[in-house]
Amino acid sequence: MDRRNFLGLSVAAATYGIANLPTLTRAQEMKAVDDQQFWQGITDQYDVTDQYINLEAGYYGIMSKPVMREFMKNNQYVNQNSSYYARELYYGDYNKIINRLAGKLNVGNDELALTRNATEALQNLIMGYNKLKAGDSVIYADVDYDSMQSEMRFLKTYRDVDVVKINIPEPGTYQNILEAYQKALNDNPKCKLLLLTHVSNRSGVIAPVKEIVAMAKERGVDVILDAAHSFGQFDFDFNDLGADFVGFNLHKWIGAPLGVGMMYISKDRIKDIDIFHGDSTQNTDINTRVHTGTMNFAAVLTVNAALDFHESIGIKNIGRRLRYLRNAWVNGVINNDKIEVLTPQDERMYAGITSFRIKGKTSQAENKELMQLLFDKYKIFTAAKTGLNKGSYIRVTPGLYSSHNDVAALSDALNEITS
Repeated sequence: MDRRNFLGLSVAAATYGIANLPTLTRAQEMKAVDDQQFWQGITDQYDVTDQYINLEAGYYGIMSKPVMREFMKNNQYVNQNSSYYARELYYGDYNKIINRLAGKLNVGNDELALTRNATEALQNLIMGYNKLKAGDSVIYADVDYDSMQSEMRFLKTYRDVDVVKINIPEPGTYQNILEAYQKALNDNPKCKLLLLTHVSNRSGVIAPVKEIVAMAKERGVDVILDAAHSFGQFDFDFNDLGADFVGFNLHKWIGAPLGVGMMYISKDRIKDIDIFHGDSTQNTDINTRVHTGTMNFAAVLTVNAALDFHESIGIKNIGRRLRYLRNAWVNGVINNDKIEVLTPQDERMYAGITSFRIKGKTSQAENKELMQLLFDKYKIFTAAKTGLNKGSYIRVTPGLYSSHNDVAALSDALNEITS
């Protein structure tokens, strides 16, 4: 079978699976967050184990059944066609996917490059940022991702700059988070670069990015934005954020296979990121700012099916549903004076991810013990994590495959544990 017919059948199969969801309406119609028939139709499109309740969608978002079918077919096709596909056909498919993603973000297709994950994108942006000189300073926060914190610390050695870590207030509010970044910028007038996370993988807090970016730019400070957890989780205007350097994931909330991320560099800022290890003389090509080596071709090809499925539900529906699932368990424990919810109740500041700890239980060992208890006794999988200034905690992340009963089971379990 030739490639065109093969991939045509693959796309048709994936589209057929999407089109035959019970009440799916191709994103034009807003669906009630508790519309049982509609959301059961979505849940049915995921093959999730029934051995436990998975509330750790923040690590890996899980492919839906139509996307998985497409991925398997793409794997077969790439395996059959091997080097011919890699050398002669891949970049045509790559460019089509870049064009589609650029359209979603309303940016130029010459401002995006695919990476293997958000970590790779952000590592290249941080290490490649070339406007630093000895004696400058850079800032990052405790809510930032571990690997990105490490990259920022390495700038001390790599660029001979002062590295400043700040702690975000806990509990956070829209105002006190703004004030924390304002103070950090005011206290460090030699700052030239700020790492900022749109949605913290630790606390789930959505930062007031637009205001912080504007605040930084007023002081001549550039921002590298970690958007690994925001793209695909809820609706936002990317251009309105004002960030010039951004890293994204596609395997978390977009639902693509593992191994695909994305890097954004504003076209007029491309020369402020070094060419990767002298890779090329093409100084205005974003693809010279990252060198992934051989990508997982089948995973890249499957991004289209993931976008089809994601768009068929609609980003507004997805964001509202994830907030509903989050609230369903948080509202069940918010009045429990033994439980400390770390993510603000301000609707501007949360989506699906929320973290908590039992008051006074701040050690890693205590939270690992709680995580294990939730799994062993209640068959609920969460994530015990560290890194916030006030101690360890448990992160909870429902996915589109989660039901109201799944998250209600968590609040019931926590109330029983603390009774």
